[in-house]
Amino acid sequence: MQPPVISDLQELPQELIAKPLALIGLSGLDTLNNAIHKALVDNAHEFPLVKPKRNSYEWYIPKDWNDVQWNEKVIECASRVQSMRAALDGRSTRVVVVLIQSSPMPAGEDMIASEKATALCASCELNAKSLLVLPHVDHLQGYAVRLENAFYDFAQNYYHVEARNIKSHREHLNKTTHQYLFVRHQFKMGFLNELKQDIHTAHKHYTHAYNNLLEIRIVDTNANEIRTVAGFINYKLCRLMFVLNLPRDAISQFRAHIDRFKIRIGFKELAFEHFGWLYSIFGDIFDEAVKLGLPAVQTQHPGIYYQQVAQYCIARRQSCQELCSDVTTYPIPDPLEGMNTLEFYGQRPWRPGKLSAEPPNPQLEQNGITALQYLEQHVNHSNHIITTYGLAITQYKAYRCPRTRRHLIIQMADEYIISEDYSKALTLLTHMLWDYRPEKWWNIISSILLKAIKCAYLTANPQDYIMLTLEALGEHIAIPADAKKIMYENLLSVLNRQLPEPESDLPPSYAQSAISHWQEVLMSQSLQLSLEMGAMVSCVDCKGRFVKNEYEADEDVIVEIYLKSLCLFPINLLRVSAVIDTTGSNFECVVNPENKGIIILNSNEVKRFCVTFRPDPSNVDNEIQMNSVQLQIGNNNASDFVVNLKFSGQGNDLNSTFAELQHFRNSPRNMPDFDNVKVQMTTKIVPRHSKLDLMFQHANPALLDEWYEINVNIKNNETRDIRDIRFEISLVDDDGIDSTEFSLSTQFKLEKLPLLVKYDKLIPSEESNLNFFMRTHKVGERSLNCKASFILDGKQPIASIKTETVNVCIVKPFEITTKYMSMLFESINKFYVEEDFVIMPIINCLSPWPIIIENSSLDFGFGIQNVDKSITSQLRGTTLKHKEKGSEIYLANTSRQSDKLIDIGQYSIKWKRLNGFSARTEVPLQGLIVDWIPLDIKISLPEHGFVRTPLLVQYHFLNKSHQLIQLDLSMEGSEAFMFAGYKQFQIHILPGSERIVEYNLYPLIPGSVSLPKLVLSIPDSGTEGPALRQDHLVSLLERALPTYLYVMPQIKGKPKLDPAVISSMMH
Repeated sequence: MQPPVISDLQELPQELIAKPLALIGLSGLDTLNNAIHKALVDNAHEFPLVKPKRNSYEWYIPKDWNDVQWNEKVIECASRVQSMRAALDGRSTRVVVVLIQSSPMPAGEDMIASEKATALCASCELNAKSLLVLPHVDHLQGYAVRLENAFYDFAQNYYHVEARNIKSHREHLNKTTHQYLFVRHQFKMGFLNELKQDIHTAHKHYTHAYNNLLEIRIVDTNANEIRTVAGFINYKLCRLMFVLNLPRDAISQFRAHIDRFKIRIGFKELAFEHFGWLYSIFGDIFDEAVKLGLPAVQTQHPGIYYQQVAQYCIARRQSCQELCSDVTTYPIPDPLEGMNTLEFYGQRPWRPGKLSAEPPNPQLEQNGITALQYLEQHVNHSNHIITTYGLAITQYKAYRCPRTRRHLIIQMADEYIISEDYSKALTLLTHMLWDYRPEKWWNIISSILLKAIKCAYLTANPQDYIMLTLEALGEHIAIPADAKKIMYENLLSVLNRQLPEPESDLPPSYAQSAISHWQEVLMSQSLQLSLEMGAMVSCVDCKGRFVKNEYEADEDVIVEIYLKSLCLFPINLLRVSAVIDTTGSNFECVVNPENKGIIILNSNEVKRFCVTFRPDPSNVDNEIQMNSVQLQIGNNNASDFVVNLKFSGQGNDLNSTFAELQHFRNSPRNMPDFDNVKVQMTTKIVPRHSKLDLMFQHANPALLDEWYEINVNIKNNETRDIRDIRFEISLVDDDGIDSTEFSLSTQFKLEKLPLLVKYDKLIPSEESNLNFFMRTHKVGERSLNCKASFILDGKQPIASIKTETVNVCIVKPFEITTKYMSMLFESINKFYVEEDFVIMPIINCLSPWPIIIENSSLDFGFGIQNVDKSITSQLRGTTLKHKEKGSEIYLANTSRQSDKLIDIGQYSIKWKRLNGFSARTEVPLQGLIVDWIPLDIKISLPEHGFVRTPLLVQYHFLNKSHQLIQLDLSMEGSEAFMFAGYKQFQIHILPGSERIVEYNLYPLIPGSVSLPKLVLSIPDSGTEGPALRQDHLVSLLERALPTYLYVMPQIKGKPKLDPAVISSMMH
């Protein structure tokens, strides 16, 4: 197998990296002109012109059983098969013929097809298993899968036979003269088992190959070949171990491999090849396994091996610099000629196939070494190192190793510096400064700053150069004073458009290139730089604050700015200002020193500056914020080069771990105590203290459902006119907004919140009155926010606000209860169908104010009928005071039975408080259950009687059912009456008819005396009647019959009898 040209020592052949799969070639298909062939495969297989062996070939010969030219097709197929065999002569292959059928397979055995298949196999010299049939029908996908499985079986058998053939060669080998073949044969068997997808067996053979390779004696002449093949086998072993889920074994194998060969350098003149060989794609294998689900941890992940690769690359570069620096010319003739046509990997082109320990030609050997050294000089090692660092950094970031990641990024920046890509190095170094500053690693920061300043100088980047120099001049940076002085002078030179001095360790060529770039930058017409200093620890520390937490709208806002120099040298400031953010805009407040010139900040000096401004009226009730503090440095005589330093104003020690220890720092007595200045970055603009007077008059508490009047008296107690007055009323709590209504007129037109009333102008001492009304439908407390905003006239109009809160308590005006009674005004617990009953609503006054009932009514519900012909409110005009009660009655009955409490109707009361507005309250009345009884009883009885004067009593029994009712009736005696009539008898009441029973009573004593008691019972021997129970009869008698009658004394003279009594006596 011819090895390809390896462009670099760190690459592995693609044949080794690719996953081994069975090689299946397809031929004999016309995919351009035949649509059926195109549906089967896109491209047919073409024979390779090179020598490499092919494992198996399957050729497709399109043919149909029913073809009219069957015999001609058989001859053509046999000819093609024979041609293939001739072309593949000397190669171990297997030929399979696939017959593509346009019709589906027959359900049973087809004798004609069997005979033709046998004839075809005989003509092509094939066994029966090497002839396959592929029907081109609707379910082509299923047949294609079956065909694929058949090919896989052929390939498995083929590779199994090949592996056995190679294994049979072992008995012809001996380890004295055939050590290399032991390795080669085991590797071949491992590769064949990989093609079979037998990973375990492949791993076993690769292990044997590796162990056999270790038995070979290594000398300088074969060291390169052995370590190359060892690297190939090690790659295979590690990859298969990861596939077999043996990550620990893979890591152990890789480490043992490195330990075995790291001292096998070979020729010392080619030591760089050894370090390049130590590069391995183990990290790639590990990373691929992790992506497939293998767990990794911080202490064992692919990034560790990428980092080792980068270290070996650095060692390779160092070795190249030591060994190849003297080589200037390439030897002639070329000793590397034919390198791309070598038969085996790792051999030298000037002595191919030589296994002798001694070089055949010392001069030729030296020329080959010189050629390899010459080529090594032209390798860009930094590219490999940077790429590998990038892979390692990605892994360390994924496994949350921030400090190692930062370390590798700094090393990557060093590689960019070595490769002279200073802009990328500067970008990485500035990012690392952001990461290291919060942790205050000052020694690391100092080292990074020196490199970053150097890169900024070489790239002629004035913005980064100035910013980094200002940080390097700070007291925390561990740089010698002499070096800081040079940086300070270079900073002044740049600000004065002069060339900075080059770095002392720069080669003259680099310095000259940087100087030319600086000349172009500094000679530009205008330079306006704005540097963000908030994320860095500058040599100037800055704090800003508002003196108070809030300011009134007519009060000047005071801003204090504190500056502290941490530089060994004086800092000249052209301008100091604070940027203030307000709602929707911002503005700048500039410090105006007395001399209106340069502000000099000496070493360790602290200065305090104050700026004032009047807040805008639109900022009332809003917060304003100090966005930043800006310092301007540059050349006072040249306004076209200005550098603005933008500080956050919160100081460098904002994130100090122990902020409370700042109080123990020593500060000069004649300077402000900078360290203990508390930062105040926001303040609130509040309305000025207004002299507008708001007086509220109302009769608290308010009553539920009434329009409650509130009077507001507005008086101007200011010394000047006020205008554009806006009086707003709103609820403090939004919970009651749905149950509260507002109006501004007695027509009670509803208004939306907030209520707004405008006045044009009020002169001093002028008053104005405002009435508004509130109605609530839920008890509780309502807090009203009343805000009057206005403009106070003057040279500078001032917006002012006056706010008051009014609390109103809402209570119920009354409480309504309902009582239900019979016609005898006795309490009842149920209704009967078509029985009259009494409804008595009772109003209990809860209002602290007297209430006038203007009207009341009851709107009966469904199924409830009014008994009275006309209904008039009995409480109209009644005044109820606190805890007084008022009641009225309504007569009604119901026509429907109900097992649930029925709805009587809506009871409506129109009322008002004294001198108030009318309100209406509606309350639903809930009744009792309604039962049905087939019997109804009524009594006809005089209003009163006289002693010794007979009176007539009639009992009316009404049968409301469609069946006969039989009852046992008895009259109990009474000491107050004598009576004439049946004392006990049985009555029969026909369906839908009425039966009247009469008694003549003769009163014996005056007063309220008890009547004889009528008793009804259901006879035991009665016929089956309607559903009438004894408890119905008892309840009916109690509700319908009175128990007492008032009897008056005897009338003087002969009493006059009632005609009804006389008629009854005559009857």
